[in-house]
Amino acid sequence: MKRWKAFSVTLLSLAGAVALVALAGCYEERPYPPPGPPAYVEGYDYYYYPDEEVYFYPATGVYFWFGGGGWHSGRHLPGRMVLHEEGRVNVRINSRVPYEHHEEIRARYPAHVSPPHEVPIEHGGR
Repeated sequence: MKRWKAFSVTLLSLAGAVALVALAGCYEERPYPPPGPPAYVEGYDYYYYPDEEVYFYPATGVYFWFGGGGWHSGRHLPGRMVLHEEGRVNVRINSRVPYEHHEEIRARYPAHVSPPHEVPIEHGGR
């Protein structure tokens, strides 16, 4: 019995030593990785349509527009509003509510002035 106990202690000690050697071989010192991006975003990127004074936030697919005396938001614009991609500008605003800075954005990006429609000249029947 004493032999068995001595044998098991020796075997257990040997297994522990092998485990320590194996674990020591797994450690590898590496330089710290570079820091990742900041935890917060400074500003939100919107599309602003000056002709309709509409903001679109592509990250969520939400529009912001003025109507009926107040600002509204939603995934769809009222049917009367038509946006023209060629008039769109990219703006970065430090707010989740873009219309808080509307006067500043509006001054920076005024609505496009439509050229006057050509009116046919009457020639008096000639």
